[in-house]
Amino acid sequence: MTAVAVSTRREREFPRFKLPLVALIDEKRVEVCDWSVTGLGIAEVELTQAPGDQLAVTLLLETDGSCLELTFNTRVVWVNPKEKRAGLQILDPAEKTAPLAHFADLYLAGRVIQRGSKIYILGNQMAEIENAKAAVVGATSSTGNGLAGRIIGLLIFVVVGLAAFSFLFNIVYKRLFTFDAVSASIAAETVTVYQPRDGVVEYASLPQKVKQGDRLATITLDSPTADGKSTMEVLSACDCYVLSIEHPSLTYGRAGGRMLSLVRQDAPLYVSVRVPFRRLANISDKPQISLSYLDGNEANNVGIVSIPKVTEYTATQLEIQVQPGRDLDPSMVGQPVLATFDTAPWH
Repeated sequence: MTAVAVSTRREREFPRFKLPLVALIDEKRVEVCDWSVTGLGIAEVELTQAPGDQLAVTLLLETDGSCLELTFNTRVVWVNPKEKRAGLQILDPAEKTAPLAHFADLYLAGRVIQRGSKIYILGNQMAEIENAKAAVVGATSSTGNGLAGRIIGLLIFVVVGLAAFSFLFNIVYKRLFTFDAVSASIAAETVTVYQPRDGVVEYASLPQKVKQGDRLATITLDSPTADGKSTMEVLSACDCYVLSIEHPSLTYGRAGGRMLSLVRQDAPLYVSVRVPFRRLANISDKPQISLSYLDGNEANNVGIVSIPKVTEYTATQLEIQVQPGRDLDPSMVGQPVLATFDTAPWH
Protein backbone atom coordinates (compact mmCIF):
# COMPACT_ATOMS: atom_id res chain seq x y z
CA MET A 1 0.00 0.00 0.00
CA THR A 2 1.22 3.48 -0.86
CA ALA A 3 0.78 6.20 1.77
CA VAL A 4 0.49 9.86 0.84
CA ALA A 5 1.94 12.28 3.32
CA VAL A 6 -0.35 15.22 4.08
CA SER A 7 1.19 18.26 5.69
CA THR A 8 -0.49 19.41 8.89
CA ARG A 9 0.91 22.94 8.53
CA ARG A 10 -0.18 25.23 5.74
CA GLU A 11 3.21 26.92 5.46
CA ARG A 12 4.76 23.53 4.68
CA GLU A 13 2.47 22.87 1.70
CA PHE A 14 4.59 25.03 -0.61
CA PRO A 15 8.24 24.68 -1.60
CA ARG A 16 10.71 26.55 0.57
CA PHE A 17 13.64 28.42 -0.90
CA LYS A 18 17.09 28.98 0.57
CA LEU A 19 17.67 32.19 -1.36
CA PRO A 20 18.55 34.64 1.43
CA LEU A 21 16.39 37.74 1.71
CA VAL A 22 16.10 40.60 4.17
CA ALA A 23 13.12 41.65 6.28
CA LEU A 24 12.29 44.57 8.55
CA ILE A 25 10.90 43.76 11.99
CA ASP A 26 10.35 46.72 14.30
CA GLU A 27 12.44 48.77 11.82
CA LYS A 28 15.40 46.39 12.27
CA ARG A 29 16.91 44.42 9.40
CA VAL A 30 16.92 40.66 9.96
CA GLU A 31 18.03 37.80 7.73
CA VAL A 32 15.45 35.57 6.06
CA CYS A 33 17.29 32.27 5.71
CA ASP A 34 14.45 30.38 4.01
CA TRP A 35 11.01 31.30 2.79
CA SER A 36 7.92 30.23 0.90
CA VAL A 37 4.78 31.99 -0.26
CA THR A 38 3.16 31.20 3.10
CA GLY A 39 6.01 31.36 5.60
CA LEU A 40 9.36 32.89 6.54
CA GLY A 41 12.33 31.50 8.45
CA ILE A 42 14.36 34.23 10.10
CA ALA A 43 17.80 34.05 11.72
CA GLU A 44 19.95 36.20 13.96
CA VAL A 45 16.94 37.67 15.66
CA GLU A 46 15.81 37.94 19.25
CA LEU A 47 12.03 37.94 19.19
CA THR A 48 10.07 39.06 22.22
CA GLN A 49 6.90 37.54 20.79
CA ALA A 50 5.80 34.06 21.77
CA PRO A 51 4.35 31.40 19.46
CA GLY A 52 0.83 32.40 18.47
CA ASP A 53 1.51 36.14 18.60
CA GLN A 54 1.03 38.19 15.46
CA LEU A 55 3.82 40.24 13.95
CA ALA A 56 4.04 42.75 11.07
CA VAL A 57 6.97 41.99 8.75
CA THR A 58 8.21 43.93 5.72
CA LEU A 59 9.98 41.64 3.27
CA LEU A 60 12.60 43.33 1.07
CA LEU A 61 13.18 41.93 -2.41
CA GLU A 62 16.49 43.69 -3.03
CA THR A 63 17.90 43.19 -6.50
CA ASP A 64 20.59 45.01 -8.39
CA GLY A 65 19.26 48.54 -8.82
CA SER A 66 15.84 48.20 -7.18
CA CYS A 67 14.06 47.20 -3.98
CA LEU A 68 10.47 46.01 -3.60
CA GLU A 69 8.86 46.16 -0.15
CA LEU A 70 6.13 43.65 0.71
CA THR A 71 4.39 44.07 4.06
CA PHE A 72 2.75 40.95 5.52
CA ASN A 73 0.79 40.08 8.61
CA THR A 74 2.43 37.02 10.19
CA ARG A 75 2.03 34.74 13.18
CA VAL A 76 4.92 33.37 15.19
CA VAL A 77 4.95 29.57 14.81
CA TRP A 78 8.11 28.71 16.73
CA VAL A 79 11.01 30.50 18.41
CA ASN A 80 14.51 29.14 19.24
CA PRO A 81 16.18 31.73 21.51
CA LYS A 82 19.47 29.79 21.68
CA GLU A 83 19.99 29.74 17.92
CA LYS A 84 18.26 33.13 17.53
CA ARG A 85 15.90 31.73 14.93
CA ALA A 86 12.16 31.75 14.47
CA GLY A 87 9.48 30.61 12.04
CA LEU A 88 6.64 32.86 10.86
CA GLN A 89 3.43 31.99 9.05
CA ILE A 90 2.07 34.56 6.56
CA LEU A 91 -1.60 35.19 7.33
CA ASP A 92 -2.43 37.33 4.29
CA PRO A 93 -4.53 35.85 1.45
CA ALA A 94 -3.04 34.71 -1.84
CA GLU A 95 -4.01 37.98 -3.52
CA LYS A 96 -1.61 39.93 -1.31
CA THR A 97 1.21 37.38 -1.54
CA ALA A 98 0.97 37.29 -5.35
CA PRO A 99 4.17 39.37 -5.84
CA LEU A 100 6.12 36.95 -3.64
CA ALA A 101 4.66 33.98 -5.53
CA HIS A 102 5.69 35.59 -8.81
CA PHE A 103 9.21 36.08 -7.46
CA ALA A 104 9.27 32.38 -6.51
CA ASP A 105 8.18 31.42 -10.04
CA LEU A 106 11.05 33.47 -11.47
CA TYR A 107 13.45 31.69 -9.12
CA LEU A 108 12.17 28.27 -10.20
CA ALA A 109 12.47 29.34 -13.85
CA GLY A 110 16.13 30.18 -13.34
CA ARG A 111 15.68 33.92 -13.83
CA VAL A 112 16.80 34.82 -10.28
CA ILE A 113 20.58 34.50 -9.84
CA GLN A 114 22.61 35.10 -6.69
CA ARG A 115 26.21 36.27 -6.98
CA GLY A 116 27.80 36.88 -3.62
CA SER A 117 25.48 39.10 -1.64
CA LYS A 118 23.67 40.44 -4.70
CA ILE A 119 20.58 39.08 -6.43
CA TYR A 120 20.01 39.58 -10.14
CA ILE A 121 16.82 39.07 -12.17
CA LEU A 122 17.26 38.26 -15.82
CA GLY A 123 15.18 40.45 -18.14
CA ASN A 124 12.77 43.14 -16.97
CA GLN A 125 10.97 40.92 -14.49
CA MET A 126 11.25 43.23 -11.48
CA ALA A 127 8.88 45.64 -13.21
CA GLU A 128 6.41 42.78 -13.57
CA ILE A 129 6.58 42.12 -9.83
CA GLU A 130 6.05 45.81 -9.07
CA ASN A 131 3.07 45.86 -11.44
CA ALA A 132 1.65 42.82 -9.67
CA LYS A 133 2.06 44.55 -6.33
CA ALA A 134 0.40 47.72 -7.65
CA ALA A 135 -2.55 45.68 -8.91
CA VAL A 136 -2.90 43.97 -5.52
CA VAL A 137 -2.72 47.26 -3.62
CA GLY A 138 -5.29 48.81 -5.96
CA ALA A 139 -7.64 45.87 -5.58
CA THR A 140 -7.20 45.85 -1.79
CA SER A 141 -7.79 49.57 -1.40
CA SER A 142 -10.81 49.48 -3.67
CA THR A 143 -12.43 46.63 -1.77
CA GLY A 144 -13.50 48.90 1.08
CA ASN A 145 -14.81 51.53 -1.28
CA GLY A 146 -16.01 49.13 -3.97
CA LEU A 147 -19.68 49.29 -3.04
CA ALA A 148 -19.67 53.08 -2.75
CA GLY A 149 -17.82 53.35 -6.06
CA ARG A 150 -20.30 51.07 -7.79
CA ILE A 151 -23.22 53.03 -6.37
CA ILE A 152 -21.72 56.35 -7.49
CA GLY A 153 -20.96 54.91 -10.92
CA LEU A 154 -24.51 53.59 -11.20
CA LEU A 155 -25.94 56.96 -10.17
CA ILE A 156 -23.79 58.76 -12.74
CA PHE A 157 -24.92 56.29 -15.41
CA VAL A 158 -28.57 56.78 -14.45
CA VAL A 159 -28.28 60.59 -14.40
CA VAL A 160 -26.50 60.71 -17.76
CA GLY A 161 -29.00 58.25 -19.22
CA LEU A 162 -31.98 60.25 -17.98
CA ALA A 163 -30.46 63.49 -19.30
CA ALA A 164 -29.87 61.94 -22.72
CA PHE A 165 -33.38 60.46 -22.78
CA SER A 166 -34.90 63.79 -21.76
CA PHE A 167 -32.91 65.61 -24.44
CA LEU A 168 -33.97 63.20 -27.20
CA PHE A 169 -37.56 63.07 -25.96
CA ASN A 170 -37.73 66.88 -25.98
CA ILE A 171 -36.46 67.02 -29.57
CA VAL A 172 -38.92 64.38 -30.79
CA TYR A 173 -41.80 65.92 -28.84
CA LYS A 174 -41.21 69.39 -30.29
CA ARG A 175 -40.93 68.06 -33.82
CA LEU A 176 -44.15 66.01 -33.57
CA PHE A 177 -46.46 68.16 -31.45
CA THR A 178 -45.32 71.79 -31.39
CA PHE A 179 -44.90 74.64 -33.84
CA ASP A 180 -44.08 78.35 -33.56
CA ALA A 181 -46.17 81.18 -34.92
CA VAL A 182 -44.96 83.05 -38.00
CA SER A 183 -45.11 86.27 -35.97
CA ALA A 184 -46.62 87.58 -32.76
CA SER A 185 -46.69 90.96 -31.05
CA ILE A 186 -48.48 92.87 -28.31
CA ALA A 187 -51.45 94.72 -29.79
CA ALA A 188 -54.43 96.88 -28.89
CA GLU A 189 -57.11 98.97 -30.54
CA THR A 190 -55.38 102.17 -31.69
CA VAL A 191 -56.60 105.72 -32.13
CA THR A 192 -55.47 107.27 -35.41
CA VAL A 193 -55.07 111.05 -35.62
CA TYR A 194 -55.75 112.38 -39.14
CA GLN A 195 -54.63 115.74 -40.56
CA PRO A 196 -57.65 118.09 -40.63
CA ARG A 197 -56.39 120.63 -43.22
CA ASP A 198 -53.69 120.97 -45.85
CA GLY A 199 -50.51 122.53 -44.56
CA VAL A 200 -47.10 122.10 -42.95
CA VAL A 201 -47.17 119.89 -39.86
CA GLU A 202 -45.05 120.81 -36.83
CA TYR A 203 -45.28 118.44 -33.86
CA ALA A 204 -45.09 119.52 -30.27
CA SER A 205 -42.54 117.99 -27.89
CA LEU A 206 -44.57 114.86 -27.33
CA PRO A 207 -44.08 112.87 -24.12
CA GLN A 208 -44.83 109.16 -24.00
CA LYS A 209 -48.16 109.89 -22.32
CA VAL A 210 -50.56 112.63 -23.36
CA LYS A 211 -53.77 113.75 -21.73
CA GLN A 212 -57.03 114.66 -23.36
CA GLY A 213 -56.78 118.21 -24.73
CA ASP A 214 -52.95 118.27 -24.92
CA ARG A 215 -51.53 119.85 -28.08
CA LEU A 216 -50.12 117.26 -30.43
CA ALA A 217 -49.16 119.38 -33.43
CA THR A 218 -49.63 122.72 -35.16
CA ILE A 219 -50.53 122.98 -38.85
CA THR A 220 -49.56 126.06 -40.83
CA LEU A 221 -52.42 126.37 -43.30
CA ASP A 222 -52.17 127.14 -46.98
CA SER A 223 -54.86 129.77 -46.64
CA PRO A 224 -56.36 131.41 -43.58
CA THR A 225 -59.58 130.12 -42.12
CA ALA A 226 -62.85 132.05 -42.19
CA ASP A 227 -61.96 133.74 -38.91
CA GLY A 228 -58.53 134.75 -40.27
CA LYS A 229 -56.37 132.15 -38.51
CA SER A 230 -53.40 130.85 -40.47
CA THR A 231 -52.58 127.99 -38.07
CA MET A 232 -54.55 125.17 -36.55
CA GLU A 233 -53.74 123.09 -33.45
CA VAL A 234 -54.32 119.35 -33.30
CA LEU A 235 -55.36 118.23 -29.80
CA SER A 236 -55.43 114.80 -28.16
CA ALA A 237 -58.87 113.27 -27.92
CA CYS A 238 -57.97 110.90 -25.04
CA ASP A 239 -55.56 110.00 -22.28
CA CYS A 240 -53.24 108.01 -24.49
CA TYR A 241 -49.79 106.65 -25.16
CA VAL A 242 -48.09 107.95 -28.27
CA LEU A 243 -47.47 104.82 -30.28
CA SER A 244 -45.96 106.23 -33.49
CA ILE A 245 -45.64 109.36 -35.63
CA GLU A 246 -46.92 108.65 -39.11
CA HIS A 247 -46.01 111.96 -40.83
CA PRO A 248 -42.59 113.68 -40.64
CA SER A 249 -42.45 116.98 -38.78
CA LEU A 250 -42.04 120.27 -40.67
CA THR A 251 -43.29 118.74 -43.91
CA TYR A 252 -46.34 119.45 -45.99
CA GLY A 253 -49.31 117.16 -45.67
CA ARG A 254 -52.74 116.76 -47.18
CA ALA A 255 -56.00 116.74 -45.28
CA GLY A 256 -57.00 113.20 -44.25
CA GLY A 257 -53.43 111.96 -44.03
CA ARG A 258 -52.34 109.92 -41.02
CA MET A 259 -50.42 111.93 -38.45
CA LEU A 260 -50.21 109.88 -35.24
CA SER A 261 -51.17 106.51 -33.79
CA LEU A 262 -52.26 106.54 -30.14
CA VAL A 263 -53.28 103.85 -27.66
CA ARG A 264 -55.77 104.62 -24.92
CA GLN A 265 -54.33 104.09 -21.47
CA ASP A 266 -57.31 101.92 -20.55
CA ALA A 267 -57.36 99.96 -23.81
CA PRO A 268 -57.53 96.15 -23.44
CA LEU A 269 -54.30 94.55 -24.63
CA TYR A 270 -53.88 91.22 -26.37
CA VAL A 271 -51.28 89.35 -28.40
CA SER A 272 -51.79 89.22 -32.14
CA VAL A 273 -50.50 85.91 -33.50
CA ARG A 274 -50.13 84.91 -37.15
CA VAL A 275 -49.88 81.25 -38.17
CA PRO A 276 -49.93 79.54 -41.59
CA PHE A 277 -53.46 78.99 -42.86
CA ARG A 278 -52.80 75.24 -43.05
CA ARG A 279 -52.67 75.23 -39.22
CA LEU A 280 -56.40 75.96 -39.02
CA ALA A 281 -57.12 72.32 -38.14
CA ASN A 282 -54.63 72.52 -35.26
CA ILE A 283 -56.25 75.70 -33.97
CA SER A 284 -59.69 74.08 -33.98
CA ASP A 285 -58.33 71.32 -31.69
CA LYS A 286 -57.73 73.95 -28.97
CA PRO A 287 -53.98 73.56 -28.51
CA GLN A 288 -52.03 74.88 -25.55
CA ILE A 289 -50.46 78.25 -26.36
CA SER A 290 -47.33 79.52 -24.60
CA LEU A 291 -45.99 83.07 -24.88
CA SER A 292 -42.43 84.26 -24.22
CA TYR A 293 -41.91 88.01 -23.79
CA LEU A 294 -38.81 90.14 -24.32
CA ASP A 295 -38.45 90.81 -20.58
CA GLY A 296 -38.10 87.08 -19.91
CA ASN A 297 -41.60 86.47 -18.56
CA GLU A 298 -43.59 83.55 -19.88
CA ALA A 299 -47.30 82.77 -19.97
CA ASN A 300 -48.55 79.23 -20.48
CA ASN A 301 -51.87 77.83 -21.63
CA VAL A 302 -53.33 81.20 -22.65
CA GLY A 303 -56.76 81.32 -24.24
CA ILE A 304 -57.87 82.51 -27.66
CA VAL A 305 -59.80 85.79 -27.59
CA SER A 306 -61.00 85.83 -31.19
CA ILE A 307 -60.13 84.90 -34.75
CA PRO A 308 -60.78 87.90 -37.06
CA LYS A 309 -62.28 87.40 -40.47
CA VAL A 310 -59.94 86.47 -43.28
CA THR A 311 -59.35 89.20 -45.88
CA GLU A 312 -57.51 89.14 -49.15
CA TYR A 313 -54.46 90.50 -47.36
CA THR A 314 -54.38 87.65 -44.85
CA ALA A 315 -55.44 84.77 -47.10
CA THR A 316 -52.13 82.92 -46.62
CA GLN A 317 -51.96 83.49 -42.87
CA LEU A 318 -54.43 83.20 -40.05
CA GLU A 319 -54.51 85.97 -37.44
CA ILE A 320 -55.41 84.97 -33.89
CA GLN A 321 -55.91 87.24 -30.92
CA VAL A 322 -54.90 85.52 -27.67
CA GLN A 323 -54.89 86.56 -24.04
CA PRO A 324 -51.56 88.01 -22.85
CA GLY A 325 -51.52 85.86 -19.72
CA ARG A 326 -49.93 88.70 -17.69
CA ASP A 327 -50.31 92.40 -16.94
CA LEU A 328 -49.13 94.60 -19.79
CA ASP A 329 -48.54 98.31 -20.18
CA PRO A 330 -49.90 100.09 -23.28
CA SER A 331 -46.37 101.36 -23.92
CA MET A 332 -45.47 97.75 -24.77
CA VAL A 333 -47.72 97.67 -27.83
CA GLY A 334 -45.74 96.52 -30.85
CA GLN A 335 -43.17 94.46 -28.91
CA PRO A 336 -42.56 91.05 -30.51
CA VAL A 337 -43.55 87.88 -28.68
CA LEU A 338 -42.64 84.23 -29.25
CA ALA A 339 -45.82 82.15 -29.49
CA THR A 340 -45.60 78.34 -29.36
CA PHE A 341 -48.50 75.94 -29.98
CA ASP A 342 -48.59 72.50 -28.34
CA THR A 343 -50.94 70.15 -30.21
CA ALA A 344 -50.34 66.94 -28.22
CA PRO A 345 -53.61 64.95 -28.18
CA TRP A 346 -53.57 64.39 -24.40
CA HIS A 347 -53.88 68.11 -23.62
